[in-house]
Amino acid sequence: MFLDLLLDGSGHPLPERATVKSPSAISRFLNHAGWNTRQFCRVMRQHALQVLQDEWRSRPHQRPRLDLLVDLTSLEKRGKFADLDNWMHTFNSVHGVHLVVLYLCCGHLRLPWAVQIWRGKGTPSPAQLALKLLRTVPPELRSGNRRPRLHADGGFESRAFVQGVLAHGLDIVVGVRCTRKLEDGRQVRDLMVRGDLVKPQGLDQTMCISWVWLHRNKEPEQRFVMSNLNLGGVYLARVGKGRWRIEAFFKTIKGRFGLERFAQHSKQGVFRWWCLSTLAFLLCHVQDLDTPMTRPQVWPDWGALARTIRFSFVPEVRRRALLLELAALDAFQHAQIPLKV
Repeated sequence: MFLDLLLDGSGHPLPERATVKSPSAISRFLNHAGWNTRQFCRVMRQHALQVLQDEWRSRPHQRPRLDLLVDLTSLEKRGKFADLDNWMHTFNSVHGVHLVVLYLCCGHLRLPWAVQIWRGKGTPSPAQLALKLLRTVPPELRSGNRRPRLHADGGFESRAFVQGVLAHGLDIVVGVRCTRKLEDGRQVRDLMVRGDLVKPQGLDQTMCISWVWLHRNKEPEQRFVMSNLNLGGVYLARVGKGRWRIEAFFKTIKGRFGLERFAQHSKQGVFRWWCLSTLAFLLCHVQDLDTPMTRPQVWPDWGALARTIRFSFVPEVRRRALLLELAALDAFQHAQIPLKV
């Protein structure tokens, strides 16, 4: 029943919208039912790994590169959540729960892989949590002739994070603040040539730095990106834009599959909500990959995909809901007959 709500595609899978089951039954399923959440996550990850390996086996001579994207997303919440006290914090002026997410991209595949919760000041930083997430990536995904690349924004440019990523045998493409100082005393914004090889202060690694211009506001905004790879200024700028794929994922899973709509009173209920929301996204993504008419590099119609999966996976729930609606309509019409007479 809850999967039926998630696959409505409206982004509002609220238990009170259920018809076949009561809202209290759905709440008990999320907060108290005795199903194994860890095993559920393990099965989803194993299936994602199998899909990725199948993709590689099907293209042995054109094996697409694996990109690992990490970022922090905020699930804004108002009101009191007493049982979530050490999960609810303010970060970048947003009060709520803040998740550090690891997202895998390989060719057309888009696979949410792992998540950590930032628990406020005095606890591991988002960059430290991101390094922890990298340990969940199986060694077989990091092997091969084409080294995976990790993409991150400017919040992950610290020395410890960059060195930690390189120690995992990964290349890195990460945003960098325009005010970051270089070894020669200049700042990043003082660079005049895209693709310069310089040493930022605090790093032993020579980095290639480039930039892009964003035209989202009235004034264009300059964003800088650096990498341990000497990719050249133009190509590095294009590669740096690949990080925005995780932003599209956040927008989709929040807007279509209700990731931030949780209102559960327990951490277990909230985490299960997130897991099932991710499952709804994965089901729709796999359906999109199996659709022969899909055009590459075009973000799909997630609402239409969700409705297709809804009819395929939970047809009995849909049928029962429609029968209940028909029964209510018949009862209403019968109640109107005496009034007409």
